[in-house]
Amino acid sequence: MTGDAGRDWLIIGRAGKPHGVHGDLLVEIITDFPERLSDGVRFGVGDDLSPEEFFEVHRVRYHKGRWLLSIRGIREREVVDGWRGRFLFLPEQALDDLPEGYYYEHHLTGLECRSPEGEVLGRVTGLDPGESQARLVVRNGERESLVPYVPEIVKEVDLDGGFVIIDAPAGLLDDDAIDAR
Repeated sequence: MTGDAGRDWLIIGRAGKPHGVHGDLLVEIITDFPERLSDGVRFGVGDDLSPEEFFEVHRVRYHKGRWLLSIRGIREREVVDGWRGRFLFLPEQALDDLPEGYYYEHHLTGLECRSPEGEVLGRVTGLDPGESQARLVVRNGERESLVPYVPEIVKEVDLDGGFVIIDAPAGLLDDDAIDAR
């Protein structure tokens, strides 16, 4: 299968080891929407930049916190064994199709961070998935801070305006931490 020119593809998983003798593959899930990979869906395989080859899911099921993937037309274990460490991709969903409050990292990266009063606090340089919650990586000069991506702190994201409003508690983006002793 060929790729779709002009489409943006996002990493959704990383290929692990083959499973069984018929070309099934264990895949580490790297997405907030694992339900998007389903039977019959077209996906790409490639390095960490973009897909290079395209395939169709024959069957996907969950196995010990990972996907167990059967690929249409592939029944040889050796083929998927060559995919180890490579990434699986799906086309980017339109922003309108995402749940409210969800954005892709590349949409958030570069946004100016402002306080509710309009003071510039820095710029988003990335998104850290964290153990229990996502955090914006905010840089102001040489200082880098991790800002929990929760509605109590991240009050507004304005992609058109190029900014995000952060209502940061004392000490999160500055040295004004409150002494709780």
